[in-house]
Amino acid sequence: MAALMLHQCKPLDLTADYKDITVTYGILNKKDQVHYFKVYRGYLTDGNAYDVAGEWDQIYYPVDSIEVRLEEYRDGKCTRSAVLDTTTVIPKNAGDFHNPKQLLYYSNWKIDEESTYKLVIRRHTSGDEIYAETLLVGDFSIRNPQIYWNMNSMNAYPIKFTGAENAVMYDLYLTFYYIEVNNATGAIEHKQITRKLNGDYIRATSSSDIVYSGFTPKTFFTTIVQGIDYNPNVTRYIDSVAGKPYFCMRLTAWAADANYLTYREVSNPGGSIVQNRQEYTNFVSENESAYGILASRNYAIKDLSFESTSYCEDTLKLSPLTKHLNFDYYRNSPEFPPQATR
Repeated sequence: MAALMLHQCKPLDLTADYKDITVTYGILNKKDQVHYFKVYRGYLTDGNAYDVAGEWDQIYYPVDSIEVRLEEYRDGKCTRSAVLDTTTVIPKNAGDFHNPKQLLYYSNWKIDEESTYKLVIRRHTSGDEIYAETLLVGDFSIRNPQIYWNMNSMNAYPIKFTGAENAVMYDLYLTFYYIEVNNATGAIEHKQITRKLNGDYIRATSSSDIVYSGFTPKTFFTTIVQGIDYNPNVTRYIDSVAGKPYFCMRLTAWAADANYLTYREVSNPGGSIVQNRQEYTNFVSENESAYGILASRNYAIKDLSFESTSYCEDTLKLSPLTKHLNFDYYRNSPEFPPQATR
């Protein structure tokens, strides 16, 4: 699912004349089957802004008052154009933007990284049009990092991945999958912990391979201790990702384009005492009546195994750092595949 749905907080002049401000957010990802765009209008209130944000008719345009259109271009020629429909059924995890009153425009297009995409919003009452366009971040891949999972190792293991077309920044995430078995009932619960590996984003310096050298096994095991609570009533085992025995970790690299990077850098507060935020938008309008961003991202995944060395499971089960978490060997797991061997 591609959806960046942020709330635009911008100080307004209470004495100014009314101005119709359109705020739009969308991030395209060629791997998504559905592409979502949030389009709403700026509002002025002397009350609680968050209360107003929950009122449908205060922030959203009546659906018959605007037209939202997605256009595809290749070699400067428009190859497809479609007026988008709306939906309130959004497959998104619970959080600030999981709200039954969310109204999104969507497209089911299979998009092509060789094309450029433009989102056009037309206000019927005034005839004004605003638009933004973006290239797509292309596919890329992660090379399998050779990691020796020693809890005490502070050796950095480089993670390499190919540069993606049109990408200028990357983030790396490592997810550890495990199960909890209730000792009394035998009930099984699948769980996971995700850690962002890099601090600031990884900048692409060329189109060649990107290398991140900041990962150490010790930080991984520390993440497990910090993310899992002590519970004497359960026994834990590593899980399998995509049904592959001993593959209990997934490395995900996210790549984003220049539009997203500029938005992120400009929108974040600076390092000064006065935390002023500048405004950035790549939406074009005749009278500066549009804010938001249309950008692109993509991801690559690589599943990692504990099978490279038995020391991995020994560490989880026996080390003073993790022993209290009640991990047992995968071979004793109720979900251990009968055909799997060491």
